[in-house]
Amino acid sequence: MSNSSPTFKQQSIDAHKAVNDALKADPNGNTVYSFNPELSPEQKKAQAEENTQQVKTVLKSASVKPTIKSTPDDKALDTTPGSFTNKSQNGIPEWYSVGWTAFSTLPNPGDEKAIKELSQKLGPDTVAELYKGSRAQSGAGDQNDLLAQIISDKYYGKWFHNGAALGAAVVSTWLLTMFGFGLLSCLIVGAFLATYYQTSIRRTRRAVRDDIEREMMLTHLDTDAESVDWMNLFLARFWLIYEPILSAQIIGTADTILAQNTPSYLDSIRLSSFTLGTKAPRIESIKTYPKTEPNVVCMDWKLSFTPNDILDLSARDLQSKVNPKIVLTIRVGKGMVGAGIPILLEDVAFSALLRVKIKMFNEFPHVKTVEASFLEKPYFDYVLKPVGGETFGFDINNIPGLESFVKDQVHSTLGPMMYSPNVYTLDVAGMMAGTSDKDSANGVLALTIYSASQLKGTDIFGSLDPYITFHIGSANQPEVGHTSAHENTSSPKWNETYFILLNNLYDTLFLQVMDRNSGRKDSEIGIASYDLKEIVDSDNISEGLNLSVLRSGKPVGEVKCDMRYFPVSRAEKQEDGSVVPPEESNSGILRFTINQCKELGGGSKKSGFGLPLIAGSGVDVDTYAILTVNGKENMRTPVFKHSINPRWDKSVEIFIADKTKLDLGVKILNSRDFGDDDVVGQWSSSLTKFEDQIVNEKMDWWNLQNGSGKIHLSMQWKPVAMTGFSEGLGHGAYRPPVGVVRVELFGATDLKNVEALTGGKSDPYVRILSGMQIRGQTEYVEDNLNPEWNTAIFVPVHSVREDLIFEVMDWNDIQKDKSLGIHEFTLKSIVKESKTDYGQAVYEALEPVDSWVDLMGSDRRRGKGRIHFSAAFYPTMALAKAATATDKASSTITEGENKIANTKDKASGDPSDLEHPEKDLHGEVIQYSKDGSKIDLLAYDAGVLSVTIYKANIPTREKVTADILLDSNDPQYRTAQIKGSNLPFNETGDAFVKEMDFSRLVVRIKKVDENKDDSCIGYWENSVKDIVRNLQDLPTSSDESSEEVNGTDYKLLNCQGGTIRLAFKYTPVVQFKLDPRDSLENQGNLSVTAIRATNLRAVDRSGTSDPYVVFTLDGAKVFKTQVYKKQLNPIFTKDESFVLAVPGRIGANLEAAIYDWDQFGKGDLIAKAKIPFTDDVLESFLAKEFEIPLEGNSSLTVRLLWQPQLLPRKRADSNVLTATTRMLTSVPGAGVHLAGDVVGTGLNVGTQLASGIVGTGLDAGGMVLGTGTKIVGGGVSAIGSGIRGIGKFGKKDKTVAKPLSEYPIPPEPRTHNEVHDHSDVQTYGSSGFDSPVDNRSLRQKSIFDGHPGDNPISIKITIIAGRNLHPMGRENMNDAYVRVRIGKRAVYKTQHISKTNNPEWNGSFNVNVSKDKSVLNFKVKDRHLFAHLDGGDVSLNMSEILVSPDEPFDQWVELSPKDSGSLHIRIEAIS
Repeated sequence: MSNSSPTFKQQSIDAHKAVNDALKADPNGNTVYSFNPELSPEQKKAQAEENTQQVKTVLKSASVKPTIKSTPDDKALDTTPGSFTNKSQNGIPEWYSVGWTAFSTLPNPGDEKAIKELSQKLGPDTVAELYKGSRAQSGAGDQNDLLAQIISDKYYGKWFHNGAALGAAVVSTWLLTMFGFGLLSCLIVGAFLATYYQTSIRRTRRAVRDDIEREMMLTHLDTDAESVDWMNLFLARFWLIYEPILSAQIIGTADTILAQNTPSYLDSIRLSSFTLGTKAPRIESIKTYPKTEPNVVCMDWKLSFTPNDILDLSARDLQSKVNPKIVLTIRVGKGMVGAGIPILLEDVAFSALLRVKIKMFNEFPHVKTVEASFLEKPYFDYVLKPVGGETFGFDINNIPGLESFVKDQVHSTLGPMMYSPNVYTLDVAGMMAGTSDKDSANGVLALTIYSASQLKGTDIFGSLDPYITFHIGSANQPEVGHTSAHENTSSPKWNETYFILLNNLYDTLFLQVMDRNSGRKDSEIGIASYDLKEIVDSDNISEGLNLSVLRSGKPVGEVKCDMRYFPVSRAEKQEDGSVVPPEESNSGILRFTINQCKELGGGSKKSGFGLPLIAGSGVDVDTYAILTVNGKENMRTPVFKHSINPRWDKSVEIFIADKTKLDLGVKILNSRDFGDDDVVGQWSSSLTKFEDQIVNEKMDWWNLQNGSGKIHLSMQWKPVAMTGFSEGLGHGAYRPPVGVVRVELFGATDLKNVEALTGGKSDPYVRILSGMQIRGQTEYVEDNLNPEWNTAIFVPVHSVREDLIFEVMDWNDIQKDKSLGIHEFTLKSIVKESKTDYGQAVYEALEPVDSWVDLMGSDRRRGKGRIHFSAAFYPTMALAKAATATDKASSTITEGENKIANTKDKASGDPSDLEHPEKDLHGEVIQYSKDGSKIDLLAYDAGVLSVTIYKANIPTREKVTADILLDSNDPQYRTAQIKGSNLPFNETGDAFVKEMDFSRLVVRIKKVDENKDDSCIGYWENSVKDIVRNLQDLPTSSDESSEEVNGTDYKLLNCQGGTIRLAFKYTPVVQFKLDPRDSLENQGNLSVTAIRATNLRAVDRSGTSDPYVVFTLDGAKVFKTQVYKKQLNPIFTKDESFVLAVPGRIGANLEAAIYDWDQFGKGDLIAKAKIPFTDDVLESFLAKEFEIPLEGNSSLTVRLLWQPQLLPRKRADSNVLTATTRMLTSVPGAGVHLAGDVVGTGLNVGTQLASGIVGTGLDAGGMVLGTGTKIVGGGVSAIGSGIRGIGKFGKKDKTVAKPLSEYPIPPEPRTHNEVHDHSDVQTYGSSGFDSPVDNRSLRQKSIFDGHPGDNPISIKITIIAGRNLHPMGRENMNDAYVRVRIGKRAVYKTQHISKTNNPEWNGSFNVNVSKDKSVLNFKVKDRHLFAHLDGGDVSLNMSEILVSPDEPFDQWVELSPKDSGSLHIRIEAIS
């Protein structure tokens, strides 16, 4: 052995050397130090000390070395045969069997997700039973035995093993005897059997004993409480050691709080004495509940703190016993005249029953939360002596009622916090991670406020000077920031960004809009709120928000803003156990704390625990501290009085955009009652230097400059990565549309009746709001609480958070419309937002919704009525954006994967180098122009037209708004109100284009104080197709497309010298198919001419009939022909033509019924039939004769002409769109070009307004087909085959209209003397819409054309008669008269005719009218003794119905509302 020892020693030395050489050859260049294994410990220590300086140098160089993220080389792992390549966790390979979970099918109870799934599968009780901590049942270890799985436990178990052993012993003994072995061999076998049996029975007895004890213990836990005397003994010993330290901490913290909250009438409040005594708190008993979740421990602790109970103390303990005593010294007075008053609190006692619930999980510190709650009201007692001290003090609890009052106050305070079922939760895991501090910021909210609009102040007098304050959690919480104030405006524009520190995203952000007042308190305008949880669902970005400002539940404006949340960067623990450090950033949150000062002024007063002392000497000072950030005051501590060692412990958190450019300063001042405060000392440093001193140099105290003393400061830096924030700024309030929502409003039931007091019913309509912006509305239905609208409205949306409001309103002619109820519609129910691999948002349509919903009141409470609607979403074209460098780096794939990815559809959102992708992100094929240079916008018939209104100039100074109207009578967007003649709007709105070929855009400037009519100061209009064509022709270079960026100036029509600057953008809508009911071709005017009837049935005895025809539309009578006596084959030669305004021809029911006239009684029905006029049988703009078969061999021949156009709403006196959409009745696609004074309305055909010459189409001249009225240039025979034939001009359709010469020329309008029964006088507006039956809407000529300036024109008006007036009297008769008004001025009133519904007045009067005041209102009234009741009325625009002085107006006009009767009026110009 001695010869081999040197060999082994040498081998050991060689092995150490080989290992050291391998370590020194570190490929990363790290220096490694090794020792000779033969050296003694002292020699190794000396060698290590020699290398100390080298080690420091190496560590310093390593600290500045950049972090290199190494990627494991999979190929290197595969080079060693037999090596384990499994991913390791915590340094242990996965193929190791670690922990009990590796040998069990049950999951770790700390895995909350797994336990939740198991509870759902098996039930909570079963899971609790599985994890109750008991030993496995007998035989459980044999479950993996194959024999145990085959043979039942009835035939196989421990008894079988014992029997088998006994049988084996008997057989072995018999065999030994048979082979001649002696007694000794038998004894040996018996010894083996005895040993086996003794071991088996010992294990069995131990298992039985454990089972019995366990079951008894579980029963004991369920029923009894156990004492913990061992813990009480520990507390009694530990209390004597810890109580002085605990008292020192309490007095230090409490003194700081008291100093900060000292009332102004007191000099100071201090805890001059504090001790909890020598007797420790006691745990009387603990009751445990075993049947809980596997990761929860629930206990009931009975606690007591009775320091005055001396029965359990020994004589020695009584000699050293110290009672709890708290002395609060209140100092009153100032300086030398001040005095301290001690308040003594002693004999404190407390007992309670506390439930403690501990929840665990499988990560450090393995205790997630601790919940505590009092199961019953705790008992407490005390003695409080405010005067007299310990000797002569008087306990105030002896005052009757005071003790119970104090206890009730304590219970009312603690009850909501932790009286069962309320619990107080302590987030242990969050405390360990540093995220549970409710006062600490964990992120930054970048809030960009763009503007507010339509704000309504509360002050009747004075201007509106709005600003916004920001609050978290409640509007009553202190503000965390505010905007600047803008003077005298209801639509301020800020464009300011604010950074708000947030602890979590579970609160609500409140934007409180305030009105700044001078000399008095600022008044509140309203509050807008935003639930910060929604920003989590949108990847911490919420853009394009329109927040409604509410006051008493009613909207009073809206705020446009963006929000972005940036969390604090924190260290992340990876699956392999490694920790990734937080991302460093120069921007972040600084938590700066001013802890305390000591030895101010050179003094040195301290207590045994370093606490500040109260002293009355002249060295005491009343100090406070001021923190400055870059020279601006950021925090001021309260005054700490009478101490040279003040302690504040005051912290503040500040958002720092760049910490390299931040300077900090702290100034300590002495507060003086008289005179200026003097500086005791100062401290200043840059943030980077201060951070280095704390982190690297471990400094806590700094010497004060310009004075004596030291200051204790601390800080915490929380980096916040603001990646992408700068790119998100500057988008403005307008965001591109992401799609269009089609809302079809069917009807409502059981609406609120707001006109019940006046004996009427509500006139409901629905408007759709996005924020405060009205995006569309239906027509109102008169006197109906169960209306049916059947109207579709298209609303462009810009975000999934842009929820819509459906508000049912009651229409009023003069008063403001009243709300009947609202419904808030969430876009997320029909829109799905997803992200591409490169982070780009894609919006997909979900299934449309169709539902009945209950209405809410404006205060969001349950209202009255229900509304029926459907909603569907159609996305806009979405192109893949260019990837950033970060995106490209993160999306790197291997070469093999790239080959597979290239075969995928190009609609995946990959922002490749291809300039023109084949498909958009929705997978829709993109249409390009012929040269392939740009997207062909003209190929998309549907889209969203965005209109930017930069500014407008008008001749006079007015308060106006700018409205955007696209194929609508109501504006789809309205700007903020601006007053002046030069109007800088700078706003962008949009509207949906459903048919580009026939859509027309109107931008109008309208006075704010005008009524509900459509009059305006000026307007600009053009066809959408011309606008898109101009956009298509713009150059692709951004430098050259200045028109798109800066806008183009246009002339305002109807406004001398007025101009407006506009810019446009067109976004195609994909996956959209227009419903024929929504088409512009579905509404318009239907001209009907009765031509002849054949083979009518004879009704009279003479074998003939006296036929006349009654036409009805949807059951309402619209026209009646003359009676043609003794005819069976009548030819209607008496100009039997009329025009119907049809809001929707799909589903409209036009019927013709032929009656036989009887002199007495009602006419007999001869025959009737439906007249079809849908687009499959009647093309637009082409007159066509139809022979309608009747009963038998009879037939009726009519001539129909369908002229689609946007119908003016029935409640309007005039409409800008009426004139612009009339172009549809002449040449589809007509445009207006404002380069000169010529308005083009077709192919190289124009209208020169100055001369009054109208050109409308090819082969112009003649009469309108069968309409019975003259018109200049009304020929339409050369127009294609309807609206769908756009782009086919010059190609004649197979169906050719008859020449105009073949149609009879209608007679001139008859005078009153020529008509007695008024039955053959044409009716104006017979369908209930204000459209002339003689189709005068086609005219571009007016009596005011060529009339100089605003000089009035004299006209004579004769009110001849009334017909079928609605009865308003008791006997269903009227004492009717007519009142005539121009604006609000009454100009004439007829005499009243008693007791008739068909009066004749024949009253005439003369009046002057002008272009601005050309609308006359005729209202029928019923005369009563005490009040005059209103009947129907009608408004006539002289500029529309009077063409020239030679052509008077003589017609019956229908009154509104429907079935109110009609008036016969004659109007003529006076030469």
